[in-house]
Amino acid sequence: MSRKLGFVGIGLLIVLVGLIPLAVFAAERTIGVGAQGLSSPVPSRMANEWRRVGEANGWEILTVDGGGDMQKVIDAALTWVQMEVDAIHIFFPPAGSIGELAEACEAAGIPLITTGYGCGQGQTFDVGMSDFEGGVKMTQWLFDTLGREGEIAVLHWDQVPCPRQRYAMLEAMLPEYPNISVVASHVAKFPGAGEDCRAAMENILLAHPEIDGVWGAWDELTMGAVQAVIAEKRDDIVCVGIDGNLSTFDAIRSGGPFKMTIAPDWEQGVTLTVTELQERLWQGLPPAQQQFYINIPIVTAYNCPPAGWYYSEWIAAGMPDEPK
Repeated sequence: MSRKLGFVGIGLLIVLVGLIPLAVFAAERTIGVGAQGLSSPVPSRMANEWRRVGEANGWEILTVDGGGDMQKVIDAALTWVQMEVDAIHIFFPPAGSIGELAEACEAAGIPLITTGYGCGQGQTFDVGMSDFEGGVKMTQWLFDTLGREGEIAVLHWDQVPCPRQRYAMLEAMLPEYPNISVVASHVAKFPGAGEDCRAAMENILLAHPEIDGVWGAWDELTMGAVQAVIAEKRDDIVCVGIDGNLSTFDAIRSGGPFKMTIAPDWEQGVTLTVTELQERLWQGLPPAQQQFYINIPIVTAYNCPPAGWYYSEWIAAGMPDEPK
C-alpha cells in the first residue's frame, strides 16, 4: 500500500468514526440512590428525579429503601461499592451512620454524596437545604402570624440532623417571644410519622383546647396534625411545616389550617449533584465545595402553585394558572 493510500485510508476511517453517534462513545454510568425511608415524599421526589436524569442520559439508577432500617441502606451501598458504581447518593442518613460506607467509597474512589447530613462527615459533599435557615423562617412566620403570642404544639423527630436543626432554631427563638408558649411537644415515630402525629394531635387537642398553632418539623408531621384539627372542626389553628409536597399545596389552597410551608427545591439537589459529578468529580477534580444549598422559599395561599405543580417547577414554567 502506498503512503498516499495509507493517508487516504486513515482519513476515511476518521470520517467514518465521525459519523458514528457520540452516544456510542459516551461512558455508561451507574448511580446508587438510597434512603432510610425512600417512600417518604421528599426522598421519593429525589429518587424520581434521579430516575428522570438516568433515563435522559442512559444511566442505570439503583435504589434501596431501608424501610426505617439504615443498616439495610448501608449494606446495599457497600454492595454497590463492590460493583464499582460511578457514584452513590444517600438521602437523610441518621447522624454517624455513614462511616463504614464513607471509608469504602474513599478506598474505591467512588463519590459519596449525602443530602441532609451536613458536610465534613467523610462523604465527598452534601447537598441540601440549610435547615437552620428553614427552622428560622417557619418559626418566625408562625410567631408573627399569631401576633407573637399564644400556645403552640410542636411535632418533631430527633434521629437525623434536619429536623433536629429546625427544632434547635425554634428553641433558640422562643426567649425572644415570651408570649409564645409550647404547651405540648411530641417526638414522632418513624416510619408512620403522619399517622402517629395525627393520634398525638388528637390527644393534644383534648389536653390543650385553647391551642393556637402547630409547628411540624416537616410536612408529613404537620399533615397528621392538620387531619386531627380538621376532624375537630377547628378553623382557628395555624399549622406550618417544611417540604412543599403536592398534598401540602392542596391543603393550603383549600383554606384549611395548613397555612404555610417551606418549599425546598429538592430536585435542584439532584441537578447540583449531577453537575458536580460531570464537570468535576468524573474529570478527576475535587468538588467545588463541601456543602451545596438549595433554594427554600416560603409558600402560603398568596403564592401557592396550582394543583400538580411543585413550587420550583411552577416558577420555572412561568407560573401558569392551569393545573399541571
